Amino acid sequence: MDATAPSSGPRFAWIVLTTLGLVACARRPAPTGPSERVLVRDLERQVTVAATTGWGVDRVEVEGLLDSALDSVCRVDPMARRAVLSWLDSEILRRGGPVETAWRERGKKLSRVDDLLVLSRMRLVLAHAEDRAGDCPFWLEPELPFRGRQVSEHRFQVSFGAGGKGIVVQQGDRFDVNFGGAGRLLFGRMFEHGHGLYLGAELGGSAAFPKDASGTRSALVIGADLVTPLVYRHTFTNSYVELETGWLGHATEQDWAAIDHGFHFGVAFGARAMRTRFLFPGAALGVSWERTLLDGDDLTTIKIGARVAFDLDL
Repeated sequence: MDATAPSSGPRFAWIVLTTLGLVACARRPAPTGPSERVLVRDLERQVTVAATTGWGVDRVEVEGLLDSALDSVCRVDPMARRAVLSWLDSEILRRGGPVETAWRERGKKLSRVDDLLVLSRMRLVLAHAEDRAGDCPFWLEPELPFRGRQVSEHRFQVSFGAGGKGIVVQQGDRFDVNFGGAGRLLFGRMFEHGHGLYLGAELGGSAAFPKDASGTRSALVIGADLVTPLVYRHTFTNSYVELETGWLGHATEQDWAAIDHGFHFGVAFGARAMRTRFLFPGAALGVSWERTLLDGDDLTTIKIGARVAFDLDL
């Protein structure tokens, strides 16, 4: 299948610049204390994920979040919990709350009180969990500082995932489209404010029907790529963006020992679900630009694909 020649360089640069703009966006304010800040992030994740399927009656929704809220609250010192309640009260007032009053003053449009809704629901969840803190199991003791249950801060982490890709191939003035898949394993560390750094390996395979000298496609050619990416991840509330670069090794079944070297740049946008036992399941959509250095015309590929991903805090 022939493909129209893409202006790959400018387009990929635009994607990277857009990604950097997203990373530069300010996160929702949070307290400065480490335990307080992480508890706020945990509560924010719980509330916003629950709201994705629709938030009904406050009492019912809050009760439904009690187990996950206590999983966080029981690990936080009581003084820090009360400090977060006070911070939420002051933040709601600073933003024009209570939310019911702001909703009426802003034309009865929920879209105009989004932030206040989240903060008010967080306060309801925390206040209810605080009332039920006596139910905390004896083995859940306060952590100093609290490092989070629904977020990852100051933790080593293993991330693994796999998925399929569509591949646009350019070599000289020839363009083609291939298909393939890849699996990756990363090891890294998450720091404060959503910053993380990983190093790992990605192994991918591709299938192509290249044209021969007469312009016909007759044989299936299997290829393999090995990438050793250095990945920077910036995590938002329930989503993240990744920027990566690394060494590329490319070979085909014609001679698996003949590995051609190159380099890889990529960007991905992903989302994480709530913790499931000890894993964070999620999914990501990524695009990469790769250049394989050859004796003749270099091989340039643009890969676009989706993958399921799982993060494991260590």
